[in-house]
This record gives sequence, C-alpha cells and structure tokens, in this order.
Amino acid sequence: MEAEKTTGSARMSLWDRISDAGEYLFTVFMVMLAAVGRALSRAFTALGVSFAWVGEKILALFRKLGEKISAPVQRYIKAFRMGSTDIRHAREKGLFPACAAGFRMVGRILFGKRGLAVTICNWAFPVVSCVFLFSIVSYANSMTYALRLSVNGDFMGYVADESVFTDAEKIVQQRITYLDSNTEMFSFDSAYEVEMVGYGSTLTKYQLADKMLSSMDAEISFAYGMYIDNSFYGALESKDRVEQTLDDLLDVYREGGDETVEFESKITYEPGLYLTESIVSEDSIIRLITTKKTVAAYYTVVEGDSPLGVISKLGMTEDELAKLNPDFSLDSSLFIGDKLLITQEEPFLAVTVTRKEIYEESTDYETEYVDDSTHYQGSSTIIQDGVKGTERVTADVSYINGVETRRKVLSRVTVSEPTSEIIALGTKEIPSGVTASIPENRPVGQFIWPVGGSDGGKISEMMYGYGGYYKHGGIDIVAPYGTPIFAAESGTVILAQWYYGYGNCVMIQHDNGIVTVYGHSSYLHVVQGQRVTAGELIADVGSTGQSTANHCHFEVRINGVQMNPINYLPYHQRAAWCVEY
Repeated sequence: MEAEKTTGSARMSLWDRISDAGEYLFTVFMVMLAAVGRALSRAFTALGVSFAWVGEKILALFRKLGEKISAPVQRYIKAFRMGSTDIRHAREKGLFPACAAGFRMVGRILFGKRGLAVTICNWAFPVVSCVFLFSIVSYANSMTYALRLSVNGDFMGYVADESVFTDAEKIVQQRITYLDSNTEMFSFDSAYEVEMVGYGSTLTKYQLADKMLSSMDAEISFAYGMYIDNSFYGALESKDRVEQTLDDLLDVYREGGDETVEFESKITYEPGLYLTESIVSEDSIIRLITTKKTVAAYYTVVEGDSPLGVISKLGMTEDELAKLNPDFSLDSSLFIGDKLLITQEEPFLAVTVTRKEIYEESTDYETEYVDDSTHYQGSSTIIQDGVKGTERVTADVSYINGVETRRKVLSRVTVSEPTSEIIALGTKEIPSGVTASIPENRPVGQFIWPVGGSDGGKISEMMYGYGGYYKHGGIDIVAPYGTPIFAAESGTVILAQWYYGYGNCVMIQHDNGIVTVYGHSSYLHVVQGQRVTAGELIADVGSTGQSTANHCHFEVRINGVQMNPINYLPYHQRAAWCVEY
C-alpha cells in the first residue's frame, strides 16, 4: 500500500515538473509577446508624437492600431493564467481532470468568443475578400469579346473582327499561283459566333492565312513571300541571295558620306505557308529585280533645236520619234518649250538617295540707276559692272535613279558680298518726230525698214537657207548702240521682255496674223498688250542675249513658221543695205 503511494507521488512529481516547465515557457513567451505589443504601442505613440504636425487623427489611428495589436495578446495572457490556475486546482484531483482543464484552456484561447481563431478570421476575411475581388476584376479585364471563326465548316480560331478574315483571304489568294485559266479557284465560306475569350487569344491575318492554307486540299510548304509595294511576286525557300543582290544594287549609289540610300518601293518578306506552286527560284527573282523597264518621258525643245538635231541628240530614228509623236517630221517647226514624247529605260527598282551636300552658289547683285543728262531718254549706259556674290550652301539633296528630285537648303554662309551694277539712264528729251519715214505708196503687205539711224544699218547675216548660218531664223541688221528700232507694221505687242537667247525682245502680232520679232535690244519702249502703229519707236539697238555685237535680229513668222524677212521689206532698201558676201 505504501509502495503504491510512493509510485503515485513520483508520477505527480514528474507531472508537476513538466507542467511547471510548460507554464514557465509559455509565460515567458506571452510576456515577450506582450512586451512587443506594448513596445509597438509605445513606438507608434512616440512616432505619432514626433509627427504631431500630421494631426490628432493620425495619432489616434496609431494608438488604435497599437491597442488592436496588444489587446488580443493581453487577453491570451489572462486566459492562459486563468487556465494555469484551473490546471493546478484540477491536478489535485488527478491526471484526467488536469488534462481536461488544459484542453479547456486551449479551447478558450483558440476558439473562445475572442479567441485566436476569431481574431485571425477578423483579420484574414477582409484580406481574402480583397484578394478575391481583385482576382475577379483582373479576370474580367483579361477577357474580351471575339468572333469564333469557321471556314468551310472547319474551326479556325478567334478573330477580332471580320476584316481579319477578309485580309487573310487576300493573303491566301496572293500566295496561290494558278498555272492556267482552267485552274479551279479556291473559295472560302466563313461563319461567325460571338464568344468571350482571353486577351491574346485572337489570330492575326497572317496566322489565319496559314491555318486556311493548312485546311486546303493542296500541297503547301513553308516559304518567304516576297512583296514589292504590297504586290506578291512569289515565295522563296531561301532569300539570302536575293537580299544580297538588293544590297549590291544599293551599293552602286553609295558614296560613303552622310547619306541615306534605299529603294523607293517597299520590299517585305512574309514567312508562312504557301502553295508549292507559288514557290519560285531565287534566280528568277534576281533576274526580275536587276532588269530595266521602259517608261514614258518627255523631251523639252530648247533654243537651237531642229528636227534633225533632236533625233541625233535623243539617239532615235525619225520613224521611232514619229510613231510616238504623229505630227513630227524632218519638216516640222519646233518652238522653244515644245514637248516631245520619248521613251527611256530605268531600273525595275528605283533607288532614292538623300545626301548632305556642301557647295558654293552665286548670289545676284542689285542694279542701281543714276540720271545721265547727256544721253537721250530711253538710252542706258553701264558705268559699273555688277559682280555676283558667293554663298556656301549646305543642303539635303534627294535623287531618284541619279536624277535630282528635291533640294532642301539647311544653311547659307556668305563667302563674298555682291557688287552692285550701276546704270546711267538718259534724261535728255528726244526731239519730236523720232519715227520711221513711211512711203506714201507702200504696197499692201510690205513692211517698213525696222532700223532707223542715219543709214538704217546694214544686213550682216541672212536667214538660214538664204546664205545665213545653220538654224538662223531671221536677218541681222547691224547699227550703233541705241539706234531706234521701229514697228515694221501696226499691231499689238504680245511680248516685251527678256526672252532666252533673244535677250531683250519685242514681238508684235499684226492684223494680218503675221508676227514680227525684234531681238537683242538694249532698251524696250513698249510693254505687252500695247497697241503700236507702223513706224512707232519700240526699242533701241543693243547686244543682249546670245549676241556678239550691236544689231537687231529681225524675224517674220506666219503660223509659227519662220519666213525669209527679205521678202517683206522694201526692195530698193534691202538691196542698198545688204552687206556684200
């Protein structure tokens, strides 16, 4: 009996030690946790005081937060102490009552009205709810409406809109090479249904084209479709040699400076599935892009051009030029500014070059006028020649196939200033009666002599075909500088200005349809649209334009054709005034 009591005492002593150790450790843990809670509360309070300028509301928030954190810990410590007391009392009654008291303590701490589980739920549920709400919003944002596409009854995938199928169908048709007109055309029937899908689930037009080709009952292969300005030129199994050839074509135009060299056409390669019949060799594409094509162009007639000269200049035959220009022949009259249709060759792929160029450019000088009372009104004398200035220009210049198409000036720097031209203008009054003498019995259709002066000047050069040099379209009447030039007949001035190689020029349209021309004048006394009478002063003799001496170049034109002026001038005068040849 005493042995049993001794054994029970030993068991109780062991339980006491375990219970005391557990209580001690738990108490230490809870005390530390409470200390942390109080420290946090004090820290938050101190932080709130430190930042008092933030306001009482923020301070109150930190205090409440500290209380929220420390209050549950205080409750758990209190509950543990009460439970420990219950366990000690129950231990006197035996092992099982003590265990039951321990379980009750754990139950109160974990699942009590303010237990740990309830506290965790109070904090966890709002967090879980926010996460759940965020997940729902994210999922909704990741979804979109799309069209479920079926082609010829087969499901293809999802597309954003019907235009994707339309574009894909065009791509498929481009990738197909029909060998002859009897080849059956492929057709595609589409059907759509609206569904909600995730972002990124829709097909591009190229992906859809590959799927459509895969669904066809035809032999297909992976290749690179070559497109020039969006036109399909064939599919290539390899594009390395073609790309190298294109780069070689650009190298011809590269100079190594500050430049951009590229093809005017857009060249792209679209990898994908193509009908085997659409695949072409690299050699055929290389032959195509290195050939030249014939295009229409125009030649503009310039001064001195003749039908035979134009043929020689263009390197064409009369028949070739006449075929393009039905009115052209060796007997045709060509006028400055006329355009002739011609053909020329240019590369299949035009090359655009834009480079920065630095060059010098002359700048025009100004003209100053001073009065000269020693010369008659209308006369002028250059007393100081003008000298053009020089500017250094930096510009972006664009060329297509070597022909300039655009010039954008970036900067100008003056190298030398221009020197003004000074011209003395006569102010001396012209005596009355300065007009040509007109014979009383002048035959109808006969012109008066166009040059005045003491002797009326002399003919120094006849018209081409009548003793004059090649392509000379009138007669040259030499006379001193400033000699009056008169209207050969009454009419209307249709031109009074600088006119190409004619220099200062007057053209008069007469009532009978004939046009007379007076070139190389030093000064013009009439303006365009002015009505003049036969013998009226219209200009002064000079040497402007393409001229080597003072003279009046006189022409007669009928319907644009240059006629021999001698046939329209007084016989006795033209015979007396001709220079011997």
